[in-house]
Amino acid sequence: MNDSADKLTTLLETVRQDPSYLNLWSAYRRIRAMGLPEPTDEKTAVRLAIIGSSTLEPLAACIDVKIRLEGLTPVTYVGGFNTFRQEALDKSSALYAHRPNVVVLSVDAWSLLSQTFLAEFVRMDKAQRGQHAKAIASEVIDVARAIEQESSALVLVNNFIVPVFSPVGIVDSKQEIGLREFFRRANSLLEEAFRDSSRVFVVDLDAVASQFGKRDTINWNTFYRGGIQFSESFMPVLADEYLRYVRALKGRSKKCIVLDLDNTLWGGIIGEDGIEGIRLGPTSPGAEYLDFQRVLLSLYNRGIILAVNSKNNPDDALKVLREHPYQLLREEHFAALRINWQNKVQNLIELAQEINIGLDSMVFIDDSPQERAQVRQALPEVLVVDLPENPRLYRATLERLNVFDVLSLTPEDMRRGEMYVGKRKRAELQQSAASLEDFLRTLQLRVEIKLADDFDMPRVVQLIGKTNQFNLTTRRYTDAEVRGFRESPDVRVYRMAVSDRFGDEGIVGVAIVRSEKDAWVIDSFLMSCRVIGRNVETAFLAKIASDARENGVRRLIGEYIPTKKNVPARDLYERHGFELIGTDEDGVTRWQLDLSTSTIEVPEYIELVEE
Repeated sequence: MNDSADKLTTLLETVRQDPSYLNLWSAYRRIRAMGLPEPTDEKTAVRLAIIGSSTLEPLAACIDVKIRLEGLTPVTYVGGFNTFRQEALDKSSALYAHRPNVVVLSVDAWSLLSQTFLAEFVRMDKAQRGQHAKAIASEVIDVARAIEQESSALVLVNNFIVPVFSPVGIVDSKQEIGLREFFRRANSLLEEAFRDSSRVFVVDLDAVASQFGKRDTINWNTFYRGGIQFSESFMPVLADEYLRYVRALKGRSKKCIVLDLDNTLWGGIIGEDGIEGIRLGPTSPGAEYLDFQRVLLSLYNRGIILAVNSKNNPDDALKVLREHPYQLLREEHFAALRINWQNKVQNLIELAQEINIGLDSMVFIDDSPQERAQVRQALPEVLVVDLPENPRLYRATLERLNVFDVLSLTPEDMRRGEMYVGKRKRAELQQSAASLEDFLRTLQLRVEIKLADDFDMPRVVQLIGKTNQFNLTTRRYTDAEVRGFRESPDVRVYRMAVSDRFGDEGIVGVAIVRSEKDAWVIDSFLMSCRVIGRNVETAFLAKIASDARENGVRRLIGEYIPTKKNVPARDLYERHGFELIGTDEDGVTRWQLDLSTSTIEVPEYIELVEE
């Protein structure tokens, strides 16, 4: 490790121990002074730009260093004071020269209103107030849309903080449009404008400020002296909110919650207290655990995987999961269970293997400080939650975790829990089958392949962004880039959906194919790990080869770019009759299928549905 890397590691460790504004600001300034080279790894690089109506470098400093604490490498551009309009509307501005993939647009509503607005507000009629609300929202909307059009960045637009003060006092809510309603109306216009946009997100600054305490969001000394909109204590909190979007963009969100049972999902110890003696029900001490389970169930219903890691007698624990009248989370809600007396570290490793996710996708929740410490030391990639001693704080702790965010919520996400139940049933069937082919025949596999449409896009982009194991090239494309491919006459974007007798897996595969002279080149070919082992990739390749032949194409070409995680996809082309035509010094292989002499057949146990 070189000297700069050592210094950076030391700086970040200091901030990790004490993420105060002063430490974040100091680290940012020292990192800038190091003159570090720009990152070359697109998977970890974040090209951040922050523009707006105030002095923004202090906030940018907090966001920049918080991103580094996530193991990512930001390159940060900070716009000038109140120059956001010029920077967004000028196609040759420094903003676009920076080539950002994340843009924060932080505009204070008061900077858009006249100096006499507050004084005159009381005497304005309803129509005038409504016009002003529409005007300030429209100005921000127009700027955000300009950025969306001129770049492929994720655009994060602050909404407006609804003020506590009103010039009409306690009768503000009696006005047709009081001052607080004025700001709420402007915020609603922002949300409506971008509800269907896949790249512009309205960051709920008002909610973050409310939770923090609106009176403390501004330091009036620095506001008037330096034009800094937010206080030193609030900026790190706000930076955490932006970080949620960056984490989701870079695929760093958590996917699975692994739970202890005794004194975590219920109060007491099942082996000692029995099913009638544990604390779980509608009144305290039991309502705390029931509320905790309600939040867990809400996360399960939006696609977060649940698993159990408990030192317990399996029969005792399963009796609660199956029979307790107030147990919300039943056995079928868990993708996998480890209820034994084995070391919890080993259990976590086995759970990750069974569910087929990385340890860095896991969150571990256990009431025992000793168990948490052991997992934290042995498996630092697992996020270990410091569960409070008081179970009445369990729900609040989980709700504040904010590590499960995604940029879109697809039908596949919401069915993920049911899919894992199907996975367990398939495993049971496979164990009883005489052979793999017999197992596949009894599955009643149905594969639907077609060109992706607007409805498919959120899931297609999601798969491109997060699929690692069965991904031939691991090229990551944004929503805007994929839409550009779909509009090109030389590119096809396929999507594959899979279902069987145990359920519908939804869209699980994506292929991007480019037309070049007499060949089709498979730019991307990827498939969810959920369907690995069912040979649906053969049907997918067969469909692409068939379409190529029908279009008079003579050759189908594919690449394999090796990574640490995509070994399961390594032999795809070789298994399907492709000829190796080249290998470079990085181990990237290039393969070719001669369509005039070779073909790929759909397995007879797969029903292929084409559109």
